[in-house]
Amino acid sequence: MRVTTVETVAVQVPFAERFPVSYETERETDHVFVRIHTADGRVGYGEGAALPWFTGEVADGMAAVVDQYLRPRVEGGSLDAADAAVVDFGRSFPNAPGACAAVEMALLDLRGKRAGIPVSDLLGPRRRDAVPKMCIIPAVDPEAAARTASAAADEGYRQFKTKADGDLEGDAARINAVLDAIPADATLRVDPNTAWVNAPTAERAVALVEHPEKLEYLEQPVPPERTAELRRIWDATGIRVFADEAAHGPADVAALGGDGLVAGCHLKLAKAGSLRRLEEMARVAGRHDLQVTVASAFGSSLDVAANLHVAAVAPALSRGCELCTDLVAADPVVDPLPVGPEMAVPDEPGLGVELDPELFE
Repeated sequence: MRVTTVETVAVQVPFAERFPVSYETERETDHVFVRIHTADGRVGYGEGAALPWFTGEVADGMAAVVDQYLRPRVEGGSLDAADAAVVDFGRSFPNAPGACAAVEMALLDLRGKRAGIPVSDLLGPRRRDAVPKMCIIPAVDPEAAARTASAAADEGYRQFKTKADGDLEGDAARINAVLDAIPADATLRVDPNTAWVNAPTAERAVALVEHPEKLEYLEQPVPPERTAELRRIWDATGIRVFADEAAHGPADVAALGGDGLVAGCHLKLAKAGSLRRLEEMARVAGRHDLQVTVASAFGSSLDVAANLHVAAVAPALSRGCELCTDLVAADPVVDPLPVGPEMAVPDEPGLGVELDPELFE
């Protein structure tokens, strides 16, 4: 199967509603979409979703990397040669995970279609056919957070996450409001995106929470260079701590798990730059008795499908994956994935999702 052409398009997708976090108020999310054709008429689709505050990538930059650097290395070669070229490029070119992820995703889509199997079968043995999905609440005022949580609970959601922005009293008020709004059998995780700065600050924030025992975990409360403080926060508060900004690859997961600093970590394609790398991170986490949360960086149904394939093979998942098609205003695929408290892993050959052809016109 020879690669003939690689097409790209850069897109900024607006959020369905304003999405404040500790870094800023997000209004749109950056994507590069890739369509790869082969000589035998097959088509593979890929998506790179950027997290600028994590990696520095933006939509136009990801597309430029694909067009200027990856396309010449991929076109004209076999799938094996194309895969090897993407891996070699990712090792040598700094800070291009979104661009690499988009091309690798499209190549895996082609491999699955050629073999007649879903991408999860290419990544490892499937352990589950569906995964629970989180309801994610931005750092809005407590009343708005409670309304969102209550409406999602009525829809059947039992896994929740709220952002924190570093205003400790405001964060605690939001957390308390959400805990009051969700059912007794529901769980809530809190993500300050490093805004709690250090362990003493994180401990003060938790002290303001009325029922801290109801929290599933704290996600990256402090900056990534303060990894030792993650364990201190866990011990001091009794609340498990997961890494996000501190976990970009398998070596990070091994270091965090080997030192017993966290109970789990987040797997984000926008950071790792490779579905195969995410699967490896999940395996390394499993060896260290860590759970993983598979998280789509505000991607379309294509990106979410890819993350579902990773979640299908991960040894140990947390209570819910973070799959965010409901947070953005547009989903440029032919048949968007159904969104709900549980999402099925696609079982069609390849990724199981195709981009709308009009996207490339």
